[in-house]
Amino acid sequence: MKLSQSLSQGLAYLHSDLHRQGTHKPVVAHGDLSSGNVLVRADGTCALSDFGCSTILRSCSGRPGWDSLKIIADCGQVGSLRYMSPEILEGCVDQGWSLVQADVYSLGLLLWEIWMRCSDLFEDDMVHKHTLPYETELGSSVTLERLLFYVSQMNKRPSIPKRWERETQGALLQELVTDCWDHEPDARLTAQCVVGRLHALQTIHSV
Repeated sequence: MKLSQSLSQGLAYLHSDLHRQGTHKPVVAHGDLSSGNVLVRADGTCALSDFGCSTILRSCSGRPGWDSLKIIADCGQVGSLRYMSPEILEGCVDQGWSLVQADVYSLGLLLWEIWMRCSDLFEDDMVHKHTLPYETELGSSVTLERLLFYVSQMNKRPSIPKRWERETQGALLQELVTDCWDHEPDARLTAQCVVGRLHALQTIHSV
């Protein structure tokens, strides 16, 4: 839970448009969110790293809301292949909001990656071997063509253990990740919503 919460909080901060004491932090899309770009501190909290593909987003004057965001910096390749959202794989991203929501898709895969290592979510109470997203389905070396067919055309995602459906906590976790990696960017949660759901889940679990 500490890994999941701190990771989600970091992304929510990155996606926030903040004005404090005369200083402005604009919305930033990470663009390459993967387990290789998440550092874990000694206290078990996460820190995002490698902002080489990040994009700063700025509001256009006179047009409020997320639709007014425009890209003012960009990167030739956005993301690590297996963590790329369907729209990134298809090359159909042309708005800043889409880049932000592509990060949320990647966040969903990271949360799945963390929880698949949690012994409490498995019947044998064992820590299972670490696997990357789509490694079980597509192997250790994925190609753009295979991933595009599996993720975008077939609308498939990493498999979720059946046990999760039978337990309250597991069912909520399953709902959270599926709401993060929805095919449609606008249907995905925001990073801040993920933070809120994880907090609510921890509250329920601690009662």
